[in-house]
Amino acid sequence: MRKNIILLAFAALAITAAGKAQAGETFQFAPPPFPVLNLRSVDIEKNSGLDYINMKVGDFSFNAVNFGGSRAVKMWDRGGFSLGGNIMLILGKGDFGAGSEMTMFGEGFGIQPNWYFDLKGDEEDDFSLPVYFGPHVNLNMLMGSASTVILGTTYTTFITATSIMYGWQAGIQAGINLNDSIKFVPYVDFSQEVGGGIATSMSSSGFSSSDSVSVKSMPVTMSPGFDFKLRKVNLSLGGAIQNSKSASGTGEKTKTVVFHLRFQTKFRSICGI
Repeated sequence: MRKNIILLAFAALAITAAGKAQAGETFQFAPPPFPVLNLRSVDIEKNSGLDYINMKVGDFSFNAVNFGGSRAVKMWDRGGFSLGGNIMLILGKGDFGAGSEMTMFGEGFGIQPNWYFDLKGDEEDDFSLPVYFGPHVNLNMLMGSASTVILGTTYTTFITATSIMYGWQAGIQAGINLNDSIKFVPYVDFSQEVGGGIATSMSSSGFSSSDSVSVKSMPVTMSPGFDFKLRKVNLSLGGAIQNSKSASGTGEKTKTVVFHLRFQTKFRSICGI
């Protein structure tokens, strides 16, 4: 009986930890937007990039490496359509005190189409002010384990979690030439997850469970960021920061910091493909 009580207590701990591991319902972060600089002066822009993402909620910390790419096509004089996608490699670790810790790892996928409108760009590309908006879908698959020491004995629970979320993003960028070699690109991005679901399963000695829940709409999140674009080599370096509340209503904030490297090519195309 005593062992069963301990296992049930640890199961409750693992369930709570799994909730934290999903960062207050789910690990979701739309990578910062690729700079689309002056669709007026080109027909097509191709982007690729690498992001390092650090996300903290309570006692839990995620680290992720994200690979992404997008293709923006000019469809009229001052605007066009961009289709982007990304894949994340994720590692999360948490220490909850009293000998209790948790490790999660996995991968994430996303797709983000956007409409772009350049409000100020000209053919010389001296300055640009594109705005963008569109939907996104993100899928994450994580697995890991939680362990704790109770009365001198270590108990371990194995956990898998799959989540899918959908929402929207919108924002505005500014492309400012500092000189012939460097362009400064400040931006602000707004995003929101409006729905989705999470499926989890847990197993340990003498205990197993599985569950799936729907996730309600999360608060709108604002992410300011910047790029320094090296114009002669089409590389840019930058960062972004995000603070958002969880969907659980606890008010616990999730802090995300991103550093990114971008490579961009621009060219004319008679047929526009």
